[in-house]
Amino acid sequence: MTLARHEYRAAIRSRVLVALIGVLVLVTVVSVYIAAADYRGQLADYEAYRVAATAGGVQRIAPSPLALLSLLRGAMEYIEIIGAIIAIALGYLSVSRERANRTLPLLRSRPVTARELATGNALGALGLITTLVAVTAVVGVLCLGFIGNDWINGAQAVKLLLAYLASVLYMFVFYCLGVACTARSRVAANGLMLALGIWLIVVLVLPQIGDTLDADNQVPGGLFSALTVSKPQEDKILSHFGTYEFVRTGIEELSFAKHYERFAFAMTDVKAKDRVLTLPQLLGAKQHDIEWTAFYLATVGGAMFATFRRKRPSRRRTNIPANRPSLRSNP
Repeated sequence: MTLARHEYRAAIRSRVLVALIGVLVLVTVVSVYIAAADYRGQLADYEAYRVAATAGGVQRIAPSPLALLSLLRGAMEYIEIIGAIIAIALGYLSVSRERANRTLPLLRSRPVTARELATGNALGALGLITTLVAVTAVVGVLCLGFIGNDWINGAQAVKLLLAYLASVLYMFVFYCLGVACTARSRVAANGLMLALGIWLIVVLVLPQIGDTLDADNQVPGGLFSALTVSKPQEDKILSHFGTYEFVRTGIEELSFAKHYERFAFAMTDVKAKDRVLTLPQLLGAKQHDIEWTAFYLATVGGAMFATFRRKRPSRRRTNIPANRPSLRSNP
């Protein structure tokens, strides 16, 4: 815990935390403001319809088709892209700060094991990332209330908590990536470039390839919907392209960002099919994405822990010079 507090305070003293919070807060406010502009109009229209229907004696009024949490879609996408870069930068700065101050060899010369050192670093990073995401979540909820003119209920709060918890783990994986790549490179900048290259492939390239190869994404609203093809007919057509779908799906499965996006979007009611499901049903439907998240967390986190085990403790030096004169007196 002492090492974790040291890692956390070091980020605060460098004012990195305040700057990163400002970036995430700004993009969250902008994204919610843009999404809420249309939401307020639709909500006002629904309320007018409900009042008129009630005055007209209508007994059963259809529930609102609007989803308040879906206004946070842009905020989740910014965490997916910008949040990953911020986490990599935090990992890079942590290693660079250690190299500049030469604190790691000094710590290893004390009775501190590599596991304790890695755990302290990880806990400090988790605290830092949790602070970033928590501030972003509070700002997002306030934006929903003041800009979207609607407030979340208890069930929505639980789903939102799970979405932001997934955001913390998502950013922590990229923090571990930044630490592992930077620590294994003799030049810290080279490690940063390697981590950013992996981020580019995982977050931007692989999901784009998977979406481009999906035939249903070639037409707005879906190709099969535009052709009025039913679900059984769609499955029958896709059965003739088994190898193609296997390769396309495999490319998407390699993208950790895609799994985070699917889970976060399900928790924030982005897709209409997820809004009718209960929370246990949603968690069951997204179990595959949860398992992939645990796999990436174990793999990249294990790589970060391995970098600390590679660091050897510094040897104590004596103050006696190597070419000291003989203790015997000269004749």
